[in-house]
Amino acid sequence: MRPTISELRHWNTHRFTEAGVSAETGAATLDGAMDAVIRALDATSGWRGESRCAADLTVARERGHVNEIRNILNQIADQAEDAGADLTYARERVLRQVDAALAGGFVVTDLGGVAHADTSKEADAQKLEVAIIAALDSVCQLDDDHGSRLGALADDLAAMRYGHPDVRLLDGDTVNPDEVVAMLRGMTAVQRRELWSRMAVDDRRRVMHADPQTIGNLDGVDFDSRADANEINVRNALIEERQASRAAGPRAAVLEEFSHRSPDGTAERRFIAFDNTADGRFVEMVGGIGSGTRNATVYVPGTNSSMNRSAETYRVATDLAQRTGGPVFVYLDGDLPQKVGFEGLPDALGRGAVAGLLGIGSGLAESIDDSAVETGFARAMAPRLVGFGTALDAELAQYAPEAKTTFIGFSYGGSVVGSAEQLGLRADRVVYASSAGTGVFDGPWRNPNPDVERYSLTAPGDPIQYVQSVPGNPHGSDPDTAAGVVRLDTGFTGPDANGHRALLEGASSHGAYWHDPDSDAFRNVVRVITGDDPTPYVERAPDRPTDPYAEGLLHIVVEGGKQIITDGLGPLGDLIDGDIDLPGPIPDIPLRLPW
Repeated sequence: MRPTISELRHWNTHRFTEAGVSAETGAATLDGAMDAVIRALDATSGWRGESRCAADLTVARERGHVNEIRNILNQIADQAEDAGADLTYARERVLRQVDAALAGGFVVTDLGGVAHADTSKEADAQKLEVAIIAALDSVCQLDDDHGSRLGALADDLAAMRYGHPDVRLLDGDTVNPDEVVAMLRGMTAVQRRELWSRMAVDDRRRVMHADPQTIGNLDGVDFDSRADANEINVRNALIEERQASRAAGPRAAVLEEFSHRSPDGTAERRFIAFDNTADGRFVEMVGGIGSGTRNATVYVPGTNSSMNRSAETYRVATDLAQRTGGPVFVYLDGDLPQKVGFEGLPDALGRGAVAGLLGIGSGLAESIDDSAVETGFARAMAPRLVGFGTALDAELAQYAPEAKTTFIGFSYGGSVVGSAEQLGLRADRVVYASSAGTGVFDGPWRNPNPDVERYSLTAPGDPIQYVQSVPGNPHGSDPDTAAGVVRLDTGFTGPDANGHRALLEGASSHGAYWHDPDSDAFRNVVRVITGDDPTPYVERAPDRPTDPYAEGLLHIVVEGGKQIITDGLGPLGDLIDGDIDLPGPIPDIPLRLPW
């Protein structure tokens, strides 16, 4: 029912926030109490026999029951926060319009009607009335929607008093939610989508409460359901951090951000995948999918990207979503390398050629281990990206069938995207942005879309240029010169305070354009996503500029099947005892030394 203006003035929408905090506190208290029971039982090592077996079975059963109640409470907390934010904004919008009309000499009735004593202002009064009533209708719709969701969750909570209720399958059989989760795990993504889409809304929610970790990460489950499940997963992860005495740690801070709304308060954070692993795995959707969606973008970031450093990728996705008018998915559903490799090598050599090279082999091996030099991260992430691409296609086919997909791989993320294309990733457009290569697997790209458009984006002097040009680069060939790839112009930065635009080049150019939406490079990426004609590359500086201090370049080269080090003047291998043993083919990677 639409509220009157006088009623709206007395609404205290901040009570929603208080209710959400109470539900969140209840979830944490319940979870902590169950953990205390389990610890107490584990401490009774001398207790054996039938009574102990019965106690173990009861606790195991109640652990699942408690988890489901906790999950419902956490979803209530999230829903209450959303209701409070949405209704506060909508209420204030109505009252601002009403107060502005009153200040202009108009009369506003309690139902939103507007009039003015001056008949010449009748048209203005009519416009104000239409706007105020539309705003009141928006409040009514939000109130109904949030009230319905909170009411359904309250019913779920009441139904959990004696255990979870069964759900009904398509053939009419009733089973418990855990059995449905097991069924979904064993299905293909297509089969899952068919079953899930035909289940009743209440049943889908109950299955989600039984195992949100599984539902939130299953391709084939619709994105809204996955996002709802991952709201619960994020809050559960935050409870775990707090109970482990890490409430002040970096991960807890990130989870706090994930569990609340965007920094401007206009939208909730939505995650299509989430797993609180060491580096953290997630897929965040910035923006939404609707009938008017014309493009969707998947952005795979590079080295050093992780959940704890997700603020940077979130800003990139937000800028892209705002400029393209479509959703952007930050894809971090896997582990990326957290270091470049060769760390400390220039400093070691700076101590002197002989002193630096003696014993450097072990240091190099250690620096390369788990670094961007290795291809294992791309090999592990690529199949998951293919699966997500299929899930995205299915989502778009249902809600926005005309939308085109663009996959962007930045730096090491380019190696992931290229590897996914080798495994059959379907995409309409692909951008290899400052990419390490075109893929780590043998063989060509196998994108099933015969009309796929491929682009590369690498500024002159970007250090990744040296990796791209390495013979035998384990990450694949140079995307700037690969067949069928259009190299995009990187051009100039956006104007500074004085209107000056600088050439995008050098070491900082590797990722600078992602933080400069007015740069030529960023705008070219936007053109690709929106289907406009991008600007092809214009050479303004050499890709790999000649170093005037050639003797200060360190090269790791392969000669006769062995890896040795040279300094640009001649082999330095004779200065140490034997060759330096490095893992994998890492030829000709130049590094500036402090000589």
